[in-house]
Amino acid sequence: MERTWSRFRLFLVLALFSCFSVNSLSSSTIDGTATQRAENFSGTGDDELGVVQMEGTAPLGVVWIVQMSDIHTSKWIPARGRALRKSLGHALKLIKPAIVLVTGDLIDAKSEDGKSTQQEEVEWIEYRDSLHKVADESGIPLKYFYDIRGNHDKYGVPPLSSLDYFPKYSISAAMNRTSLLQSVTVKGRDGRKHLFVGFDDSMHVGLRAPTNLFGHPTDDILVQLDEELQRWDNLSIPDPVTKIVYGHYPMSFTTSTETGKRPEDIMARNGVAAYICGHLHTTFGRRLYKHHKREDGNFWEWEMGDWRVSRMMRVMAIDHGHTSFVDVELIPPGDTAEGMFTMPTIILQTYPLDSTFMLRTFVKDSGGSYSLLNSIRALVFSEATPASVKARIYDLSSHSLILVHESSMNLSEERSDHGAQYYTTFWERERYIYNSGLKYAIQIVAESSNGSLSYSEMRIVSAIDDPGKFHLSALAFIVMGFKWETAFPVFLWSIVFLLLSLLVASKVFHFLLEKNGQYEVWTASVFEPFSTTSGALGKVVKVPFWAFLECSRNNFLWIGLVVCVLYLTFFPWYSGRVLASDFPTGHMSLRGVTVNPSNADSVQTMSGLGIPDIMTVVLPYLYGVVLPLLLMISTLSAERAACEFHLKSFGKSRKPKEYSDRGESETERNTVDVGAQGNTASSEAIVQGSFTKDSTSRRHGESDPLLTKTEADSKDHHCKLCSRRVRKGLFVGCLAVVFIHWRLCLVIVRAYGPMPLVSGLVFSWGAPILLILSLYHTSGVRCRPLGHEP
Repeated sequence: MERTWSRFRLFLVLALFSCFSVNSLSSSTIDGTATQRAENFSGTGDDELGVVQMEGTAPLGVVWIVQMSDIHTSKWIPARGRALRKSLGHALKLIKPAIVLVTGDLIDAKSEDGKSTQQEEVEWIEYRDSLHKVADESGIPLKYFYDIRGNHDKYGVPPLSSLDYFPKYSISAAMNRTSLLQSVTVKGRDGRKHLFVGFDDSMHVGLRAPTNLFGHPTDDILVQLDEELQRWDNLSIPDPVTKIVYGHYPMSFTTSTETGKRPEDIMARNGVAAYICGHLHTTFGRRLYKHHKREDGNFWEWEMGDWRVSRMMRVMAIDHGHTSFVDVELIPPGDTAEGMFTMPTIILQTYPLDSTFMLRTFVKDSGGSYSLLNSIRALVFSEATPASVKARIYDLSSHSLILVHESSMNLSEERSDHGAQYYTTFWERERYIYNSGLKYAIQIVAESSNGSLSYSEMRIVSAIDDPGKFHLSALAFIVMGFKWETAFPVFLWSIVFLLLSLLVASKVFHFLLEKNGQYEVWTASVFEPFSTTSGALGKVVKVPFWAFLECSRNNFLWIGLVVCVLYLTFFPWYSGRVLASDFPTGHMSLRGVTVNPSNADSVQTMSGLGIPDIMTVVLPYLYGVVLPLLLMISTLSAERAACEFHLKSFGKSRKPKEYSDRGESETERNTVDVGAQGNTASSEAIVQGSFTKDSTSRRHGESDPLLTKTEADSKDHHCKLCSRRVRKGLFVGCLAVVFIHWRLCLVIVRAYGPMPLVSGLVFSWGAPILLILSLYHTSGVRCRPLGHEP
């Protein structure tokens, strides 16, 4: 239930919608595979790196790495750590990657019920111990593991706080990589360099969830990133370098720096092939990719799934400059079986690349000898060498897949009987040239010695390297299609402007109508039937606006709504423990979070934090509570006004003759005439905004002898409007508003303690109080004639 609610809150946001000083860079160069490596030396130039050439067994021109993300080790869910220790070490031993990247959210930092956030040292210890065990079992030294922070790793962590456990328990810190920027160069057997640069842009002041969602890079970090990406470009004879940048946050969840700089611009300008990250798990799909295009370059962004639930692992390969990857579910989610782990066969087609989400435009180095361009190449990672590996080419032009070619693939070099194997086969590229889009796809099939088949992902390819269009799903587009840093103020000020415009415009228009004595006439026009299309369209606009007019007639409710919107716009919403529990409290407003990040009096209070992270609270509240609140109050007011108008119209059309036909006495007729006239007069007075003392005495359903008598005698009275069935249906809407408001308040209280209930009176109590008052004020109809038929 809680996970569903979290998804709903985030979707509601999306569907409508500085940091530590950077120390000197830590770099290393790795030659060959994980089993036969060069010694690590630090330096600033090629000569100073002192790489010891060692004979490797990796294929010429091919390197591969492994990426993990969002591990979320938890003291409350030990199965995550057990699964990691059980499977990852054995898998890495077979895959033999050059390096292992862990891109953030190393620990979970959540309470047992998952509703509040705090750092737990025991989770960091489990993470450290798990990675040590993985390294020991895989045979890969710890210095080839590179981990960075995610938002969970900074929940409730003030600057320079003892709660910052990353410098104490992370692998990077153990290797003395203390900078917020990490760099490592992997050198293939052919001498080609592959530069991997990671940067930590987690919040400088680590707020607690739910207002810690975005990456916040600084100018200093981007300057360092720019310099490091040019590490190998300044040589007298620069060699081709493939550049990969890794981080935790997708670019759509990364803010601009203090001066408006963006990481995308730095990466495109420096010829980066891809940016790999995590953060979004698989909540919005497993293909969260985006092609970033700039005038001076382009690169792909590939978000990967999480270990937390999905048990995902990514293998990325660079084959003669061509970057590809495959994401693998290492263990089925929920699998808690004990015993030996058997790695599923992993097949990664390294060439040709998928034209829809791997090919880049304007790539300077095509890696293109004839033999390379006319071959299909793949890496196969398995427990035992496959009996056969085949490449299949399919025609996609028809509604069903048509196999047009199948060829056996050859093992390029003799390797051990298990682990990483590299296969190639000839591809008659010219036969598959197609100039009207993408027509062909390639799939690799590996058959084991016992006859079982393993399949690669099907890659849509182009013989002329024509990049196709990658289409995000509707849900994926919400989180990857645009930058939320830009979208947040648009959504925010749009809803504020809409709310104030509706409230002010309706009040001004009502005042003008009353001043000119036209309100009754204008209201009557709302109920007039229409016979033309333009009349119908006019009703679509007029009827909702009339509902807002009816809301504005109740000064008490209208003033309450205006005060609520203005208060939320200009004043703090609530105060609470936005940092760890023993740190000073902070408050949140539309201008961000304000808090003193230290108990020391000498530390200055910081404001403007968590922009746009606060959108996870602000947008659901404004769009899910305040706007529906205005709509419900207006609809309740309009429903009562419609009932009164209907009764008034009926009262005017009644004739005394109707009563004499029923055999009533003259005395009863006179009584009814007086009652009808009184009801009509009362109705007219109410519509005009002023009513008599007699009409006031019958508000809110107070007893009326005539009304009681008539209802008792009229057994067949069943007017749908007078029975107020619409109002009964509106109760469902009111309950929905109350439910959403209650859940949002519950999230805040669980996150920051009970203080928001006291400090945030408008936030916590404004909506339910206004809703209760509106139900009370609209509960009784001010006039009602004697029994009538609909």
